[in-house]
Amino acid sequence: MKYSNSLIVDIFRFSTVFHLFVPCGETLFATPNTVTNATSEEVVLFPIQYNGTDPYDVTFRLKFPVPFKILTWKSNHPERLHIVHPLYQHRVGIYEGFVMLNDVHVNDTGEYEIHIDYYGTELKNRDQITFKMHVFEPVSQPETAILGNCASSPNITLNCSVSKGTNFKIHWEKVSISGVLKETYDKTVLVIDCVTEEEQSVYRCIAENPISNATSDLVKVDLSNRTNPTGKRKYFMVLIPVVMTVLTLTIVCLYQRCYSLSGPHFLEAWTAPSSMTFQSTSEHEDVGASEGIPSHPSLVPSPTQIQSPQWKHI
Repeated sequence: MKYSNSLIVDIFRFSTVFHLFVPCGETLFATPNTVTNATSEEVVLFPIQYNGTDPYDVTFRLKFPVPFKILTWKSNHPERLHIVHPLYQHRVGIYEGFVMLNDVHVNDTGEYEIHIDYYGTELKNRDQITFKMHVFEPVSQPETAILGNCASSPNITLNCSVSKGTNFKIHWEKVSISGVLKETYDKTVLVIDCVTEEEQSVYRCIAENPISNATSDLVKVDLSNRTNPTGKRKYFMVLIPVVMTVLTLTIVCLYQRCYSLSGPHFLEAWTAPSSMTFQSTSEHEDVGASEGIPSHPSLVPSPTQIQSPQWKHI
């Protein structure tokens, strides 16, 4: 919860008397038992919330990460602080219900407690209030860098960096030319595939933490004159079946042409039986045949008895 600067000035106009400091910049009101996200160099006010009219002591201490007392203050001696830790000299004070921590740093992140000890006539009671505070440094505007281009590479790499800020997260957003958010990428480095990118888009990098956010300038990816080295493989994958198809059709056409020129007579000339007689070279063929003895295997046709195949032309 933010606290009015004009009211702070009125409240702390006697700050020099009570060892308080006039806030410089924005002031934040811490809420008990909740997490307060503060910006570095802010002023944070922790409410004391005491009850009754008895005198009381206030102890403001850091509980985590390293427990130690920061200050001690007594209501019956409001003009001075009794204990101030050296790390908080000139940064801490009390005034009418508030512990003020001025110019907070990132190292001030932690869990704090306020102890209120009441001094009555019969009984000493204690109230305890717990606060959790996280201090962040605001993020600066992200800086972007483009590596590669679609004219010479299949991919483009977008880098995003932030020079100032704490506990920030970075993500990329893809936006259409008309300004419509299309996709979000939770990464610092974004790789864009020039081959699969369908349309012209712009990108922006966003850095944010619980107390601030910043956006980079728009990055336009030029998809004109893009090349596709990986597409060469796709080209050959398409080309090879086309070549095989053309080659197959060529062979079929040549076969059909040859068949139409020669016709069935071409095949009949080679498959028709030849008219030839054989003459035994042995003069004992008739004798052997009459006795059941096979004729001599070296039977050859007479050259004059072999008829050449007859070719017919269409």
